[in-house]
Amino acid sequence: MAPNKLRPGVESAVELWKSSDTAKWEELYCSYEDSREITQRLLKNSQVKLSKHSFIEDDKWKEENLPKHISSKKSITLSQLERLMVWKLRRGQFRPTLMGLIRRNNPSCVEKTTCQAIALVEKSVENIPEAFKVIEGLYGVGPATASLILSVVLPDHVPFMSDEAMDASIGLPRSYTSSRYAQYQKALSAKAEELGVKWNVQLVEKVLYTAAILRRNEV
Repeated sequence: MAPNKLRPGVESAVELWKSSDTAKWEELYCSYEDSREITQRLLKNSQVKLSKHSFIEDDKWKEENLPKHISSKKSITLSQLERLMVWKLRRGQFRPTLMGLIRRNNPSCVEKTTCQAIALVEKSVENIPEAFKVIEGLYGVGPATASLILSVVLPDHVPFMSDEAMDASIGLPRSYTSSRYAQYQKALSAKAEELGVKWNVQLVEKVLYTAAILRRNEV
């Protein structure tokens, strides 16, 4: 889809973005599990075949198991990077060439590179741009995938660069650049602060995605 056209369903996320009514945001947050099921159901056959795991299984793994591994090991493995890419290619646009690029990475290089990036952001959130540059040194990793990796490490500060949340928060045209990500991160941080102490950039992104996918399911 062209970068100057909203993703399907995003009009609902745009309307939500304009609202500071926490009740609306919380209601949609409670529907996140519904959005996971819809995402799973709407997958194309090529997306289903990416992995033996379902999208719902991968989403739970990303939210529950992977953070524990990172907390302990301070890095991720090539197989974990591959699983994150599967999650990304199912939740967002399917770009089959990306998986091939990811698999070109040397396993030890993935662990060393992600360890360096994680150490940077754990030292200071001011190092997030530098950590992005480090991770983007891996094959198949651009700003969007770098944001996915670091969102697991710092959910309070690094939102995943989803099309739905970007379109809703900073508008079109859509581009996957470091400068555009900085604008997006700033917008979601401001919205999280506006919504109150229970909110962070990760939750804001998830709710914007939920608003879009629920609307898409109605069409």
